[in-house]
Amino acid sequence: MLNVIPVVVLAAILLLVWHNRKTRRILPKQGGAMIISGIVLLLIGYCLNFFSQYPPTTVQLPDLTIQTVIALGFLMVGFGVYRWIPAVTSLEEVERFSQELVKSYSRLEIHNCKLREERELSQSVSQTAHDAIISIDENGIISLWNSGAIKIFGYQAEEMIGRPISKLIPERYKQQHLAGIERVNSTGSSRVIGSVMELPGVHKDGHEVHLEISIATWLQSGIRYYAAVMRNITKRKESEKDNERVQQSRIAISSLLKISLEPITLEEQLEKALNIILSVPWLTLQSKGSIFLMDDEKNELVLVAHRGLADHLLTACARIPMGYCLCGRAAKEKTLIYSDHMDHRHDVTFNGIQPHGHYCVPVLFQGKLLGVVNSYIPDGHERNPEETEFLQAMANTMAGLIERKRMEERLAHVAHHDSLTGLPNRLLFIEHLTKQVARACRDKTQLAVLFMDLDRFKQINDTMGHDIGDLLLIEVAARIKTCLRDSDMIARLGGDEFTISLPVIKNHDDAGLVAKKIIAELGKPFFLKNFECNIGSSVGISILPSDGNSPDELLRKADIAMYVVKQDGRNNFQFYSTDMEEEEKVTAG
Repeated sequence: MLNVIPVVVLAAILLLVWHNRKTRRILPKQGGAMIISGIVLLLIGYCLNFFSQYPPTTVQLPDLTIQTVIALGFLMVGFGVYRWIPAVTSLEEVERFSQELVKSYSRLEIHNCKLREERELSQSVSQTAHDAIISIDENGIISLWNSGAIKIFGYQAEEMIGRPISKLIPERYKQQHLAGIERVNSTGSSRVIGSVMELPGVHKDGHEVHLEISIATWLQSGIRYYAAVMRNITKRKESEKDNERVQQSRIAISSLLKISLEPITLEEQLEKALNIILSVPWLTLQSKGSIFLMDDEKNELVLVAHRGLADHLLTACARIPMGYCLCGRAAKEKTLIYSDHMDHRHDVTFNGIQPHGHYCVPVLFQGKLLGVVNSYIPDGHERNPEETEFLQAMANTMAGLIERKRMEERLAHVAHHDSLTGLPNRLLFIEHLTKQVARACRDKTQLAVLFMDLDRFKQINDTMGHDIGDLLLIEVAARIKTCLRDSDMIARLGGDEFTISLPVIKNHDDAGLVAKKIIAELGKPFFLKNFECNIGSSVGISILPSDGNSPDELLRKADIAMYVVKQDGRNNFQFYSTDMEEEEKVTAG
């Protein structure tokens, strides 16, 4: 039995060693030599024991020695196993850890590959993006500059990386930019972070670029970084500016057209038109200018509207001959004259005049010169095609306004004046007399109405012809005007009948003196186409307030007095009296 146990123990040890054969590489260091030595001693002891029990043997060893060898073998094997088993256990843990480490390393490598792919994708996207992607640190130093930034700002990456971002910021915004970075660095937040804003940037060649900017920030190793995505919106801003300019231009032209419908004088319309032009926001004009109308008879420009001009300019520019100064040149050449400074063409000047330039635009209607619009621009202002086009459009619109107003005035003149003599007709005379009567009643002054009829006019018209009759009427109107004041009005009612209003007279004698002068003037011979004509005139007079206080009543009573004169021998005048009206009733009865 004792011989079997060692064999079983050895077999178990060998089986354990075989099971953990993967660990054999550490056996020499962790009890392997002790186990092998013990096994050798055991084999020697058992061999000696075998040979000692089966004679004949030449050598007989004591049992104690054999047992000692065997015991020593077991001791060595046991101590070796004691050293080896913990080592095997530790190695298994190390190998499991190694396997987990290998797996973790594999996962880390896969993750790093993904990171590299994402980084390469990010770099590819940032470099191919049309938008500028710029990264800066907390001191504003640029660390990332993509191809989009090159396209927008014109700088290469090597020119900007390591340089301050303030190089791209207009001077007027630099302090605000530095304060913003300082605020974010200290507080970690700002209203601009994460929002979209519009700011200008500075291109390499110095011109400004309109940008749409979004900014993000993050902390890395205790250092704050910023990333800005910038989109060039210059074309969009220019388009918006163009749309705004077009809208403002339409409003100005629409306002000018509305003015043409207002019931005001042409001079008042042109004053408003000038204010509209000088108030258009997008025009680079100073707040002063003028409008001239053409005087065809004297071949001069007449100042009719102005704004912001000094008194001596108003005097010097009251009338401008053709070809004189910039406005006269624009009128003579019928083309827009531009000057960005005061040159030799500025004929009108004075001490202390401030440097300036001009747009002088002729106002033309179907090739006919109607006037000139003169606007002031800052000294050195560069000619702007949009400005010249707009000012020309306004001048063309103004030409329509002027022609419309003049047409209205011509129609009003035809409607209110006699076509032969040019005198006011009955309608205009009644309107004028109504105002004079109201004023006389308010001011408690006297007013006279004269009703006049030519003597022997029918005879001349019948014997000499209507042409001579028309010429006679024209000459009669001219002679009567020489007998009147500017405040008086003469009108032709029709045929050879004329009416005259004399406002603000002192007494009846004033009206009588005017009547005598008219009768004397018309009593002189008329020489018409080699014909001598002699006529007379009968004049009836009514006085406000003694003879009435309405235009119709005054005209009627002056007419009655005129017929009395005709009945009494003509070529004289009479004041109305109540007796005349009673005689008329008796005669009519």
